[in-house]
Amino acid sequence: MALRQRKVQSHVETEPPVLSPVLETFKSLDAYPKTLDDFKERTSSGAAVSIVSCSVIALLVLSELRAYFTPVTTDHLYVDTTRGQRIRININVSFPSMPCAGLNLVAMDVAGEQQIDVVNNIVKTRWSLDGRTNLGLLLDDEQVRRRLGRSCGPCFAHLDKAKQAAAAQIASDRCCNACSDVKSLFNSLDKELGLKWELHPLCQHEAVMLDPARLETIHEGCNLFGHLEVNKVAGNFHVAPGKAFQSSQGQLVHEFKPFDTHKYNISHVIHSLSFGVHYPSRVNPLDGATAVLRNGSGVFQYFAKVVPTTYVYADGKTIESCQYSVTDQFKSAHDPSKGFVLPGVFIIYDISPIMVKFTEKRPSFTYFLTSLCAIVGGVFTVAGIVDSVLYNFGRSGGELGT
Repeated sequence: MALRQRKVQSHVETEPPVLSPVLETFKSLDAYPKTLDDFKERTSSGAAVSIVSCSVIALLVLSELRAYFTPVTTDHLYVDTTRGQRIRININVSFPSMPCAGLNLVAMDVAGEQQIDVVNNIVKTRWSLDGRTNLGLLLDDEQVRRRLGRSCGPCFAHLDKAKQAAAAQIASDRCCNACSDVKSLFNSLDKELGLKWELHPLCQHEAVMLDPARLETIHEGCNLFGHLEVNKVAGNFHVAPGKAFQSSQGQLVHEFKPFDTHKYNISHVIHSLSFGVHYPSRVNPLDGATAVLRNGSGVFQYFAKVVPTTYVYADGKTIESCQYSVTDQFKSAHDPSKGFVLPGVFIIYDISPIMVKFTEKRPSFTYFLTSLCAIVGGVFTVAGIVDSVLYNFGRSGGELGT
């Protein structure tokens, strides 16, 4: 049998490489000298301090990140030099005890502009008295025409079957897409069938305006939602019962029966009322305001001081808007000392000559890095001091025990 000899490597100690003087000089610049692992002692108190310090660093870093991404808003006051602009007024108001057919929205200002019976951009929604049932929209002639389009609206659907059949024989090809269509058709058939255009659903609003006493027969509530555009001057807009028109003397008149004033319950809820478009952190004082009348009637007046506002986002986007403050008062319609009172809700606004400018600013990235370094370095320094105190205290306690 042939035996084989195993090769055995000889362990020869090698000397560490000799470093050049330049590298030795470079190593001497190390401000963080290292300690050999054999001379390090790990303790339970040190572990607890390390865990607590890392948790504190994580929390502070998250807080600093949130502060970095959350802009800081600064405000400045300027004299408002803009002219010729218009303000958008956004409204959402409910009248639980007043039907839509009896309410008119009117806007007027000191420049002489009057907007009577505003229907453009305003939606009137009929509600039951308990506020639980949506009874549909109250549409003016133009809105009805747009909704129906080219379709043919019914003219006799509200009549009994006998009158429907008789009317259909005479005017079966007629379409009623607006109250004006109903008026012209019913007036031509009035002598033969005795039809009254006031009873047609499309003419409910005009019938009430013609005879305010019809309001007593309509037991509904109403919600007004939408917006209107007004000049950037002082003025008012109001919601009041009765047909509004301009007299020959240039005065605005609401036509209704004065002796029925106490029947107009103008209790209301202002869901939202704002001037201009929304911007961050804006507060509208009248949002959620509620006014309830248990009996009688009167006029609610809200005096708003509107302040033009410019908001500049951190990315440079700019929006023009407004904010306002408000005071209010109520005048009863049954107090003889105050004279005649027009029932309704009046928003009387005045434009401030001072403009407010809000500007968003974010801290710079270098500031963010500096804060992070301060957090990490400060926490580790304090943690090192606490660990050193605990370690020395533990050693001194052990020596005293022995």
